Amino acid sequence: MIDADKLTQGTTDGQGRGPGSGRANRLWLTGQVHEDAGPLGTVRRAIRYGDGLFATLRIDAGWLLDAERHAARLLAGADGIGLEPPAGWLDERQIVERLLAAAVDLGAGPGTDGVLRCQWSAVDRGRGYGRSGDSVALVELSEVPADRELGARVLESDVVPRPSIAHIKTCNALPHVIAARLAARLGVEEVLRVYDGWLAEGISANLFFERDGRLFTPGPELPLYPGTVRRRVIEQAGALGIEVVEGRWESSELNRCDGAFLTGSVRGVEPVSKLDDRSLESTPLIDSVSRATAGIRRAEATPLPGGSQ
Repeated sequence: MIDADKLTQGTTDGQGRGPGSGRANRLWLTGQVHEDAGPLGTVRRAIRYGDGLFATLRIDAGWLLDAERHAARLLAGADGIGLEPPAGWLDERQIVERLLAAAVDLGAGPGTDGVLRCQWSAVDRGRGYGRSGDSVALVELSEVPADRELGARVLESDVVPRPSIAHIKTCNALPHVIAARLAARLGVEEVLRVYDGWLAEGISANLFFERDGRLFTPGPELPLYPGTVRRRVIEQAGALGIEVVEGRWESSELNRCDGAFLTGSVRGVEPVSKLDDRSLESTPLIDSVSRATAGIRRAEATPLPGGSQ
């Protein structure tokens, strides 16, 4: 836990007026001045600088999917940006336990469907880019988005800024926001981002396409985030004897695909029904991979407290 007293010690604003000087930082928010920002003060670094990490997990009928894998990703991401995990979230076991407890506190239980978002934020102790070393965990519970007919358009190269640290889910997600705005403007559910002429990913989902009985997906060396379900698909395709090729693909390669799908933690495997002006249908290969991926995710899921194995 973060010691609240420590949040008012030891940092100045460059003029000797930081929290350690006896004058707390003041905050103006929608017309009101606050001397004590409360919980907002502890996560101000995430707001100012994107100094934090997040993971998004699916709750399926009271089961938390891919919890251990997301825990490992959080720890790896924290190591990647030099962020100390929050107290009590120091290893995969602790992270999963706290995610389950937070879900229950937020009202989830047996039979619940939902989306659990966990964010680790560095703690703000005054102005400047220097980090205190502490972090806090925030967990939110929201509804599962409705099913959709997935239409997507391929963007021109580098229309969307590339993520600053693409392989880590930091709180700086402006490229995703810009991509989502472009999708809304184009009247589609998804856009496919392209960097340096190479296909990368969707708004916040990984891309696969099928051709001649093989699956192709942009490689992790590109500016994209290789998600947990992407890895699940690669593993399950291998178990089914389906070759998966990771690499660099120009957008014109999609003109010859037999089918395509996106992957993400919330929606799982989601076939693309329309790509630019071309209608697509799911294929037996995609259906097989989708069933296998959904099956292993559920088989290895963690029940919320109060549920049964």
